[in-house]
Amino acid sequence: MDLRLSACILLVLCATSCANGGNILVWYTDGSHWINMKPVLETLVDRGHQVTVLVPSSSMYMKTNEPARFHYEPFNASFSLETIEDFLEELLQFVLYELDYMNYWEIFTRSVKYVNTHIQISFQYLDGVVKSEVIMKKLKEGNYDLLLADPVKAGSDLVADILGIPLVLSFRSSPVNNWERHCGQMPAPPSFVPGAMSKLTDKMDFSERVWNFLFYALHDISFKEYQISIFIQMFSDSKFSFVITQLFLMCI
Repeated sequence: MDLRLSACILLVLCATSCANGGNILVWYTDGSHWINMKPVLETLVDRGHQVTVLVPSSSMYMKTNEPARFHYEPFNASFSLETIEDFLEELLQFVLYELDYMNYWEIFTRSVKYVNTHIQISFQYLDGVVKSEVIMKKLKEGNYDLLLADPVKAGSDLVADILGIPLVLSFRSSPVNNWERHCGQMPAPPSFVPGAMSKLTDKMDFSERVWNFLFYALHDISFKEYQISIFIQMFSDSKFSFVITQLFLMCI
């Protein structure tokens, strides 16, 4: 009996094959979005995958000279860490201390201002990657299997397209779930699903449902006519203009 069992176990072991982990490139993110992403990366490392994280010179949380469970690929950013800290301090002041005392129009106009600044910063990060021949050569020679990104920092879809690898997104939320609805095709009927930052809950009376519908419509106009146009305008004079336009057609 023992001989038969040993023979069966040996046969099973001979039939098994080796499995290699994937080679994963991670698009840069920071702040709470990095805190949300980091456990995912640690789990991937635990399961045998190789993880490489793109890190700008102005990163707040990631230090390329400190030991880490994954590899950091540094690149230069055209602005200082102080610029990022000043922007985040102003944004947190708005979210934590001013938001509850503002009407919806004030919230909307301030949000548009911060989104514009954030997009400008994101594209400077993107410039630091795609306009660096050294970085792009390393990424192309890295033979990555996929690009993992939090889309709060723009440009991951463009880099994935250039490298010819799949793009996987890990996202917390966007105002009124704009990105999830328009780019991810997430169903969110405004009569039932309260928009993020609307101060509404899943229990809405008739007037709140009407306001939620208008809140969706206002942000849809902002998203399509303002945010997307900024992305396309910034690349209108670059060699990536056709690519970036095609990538954002799915969000319009």
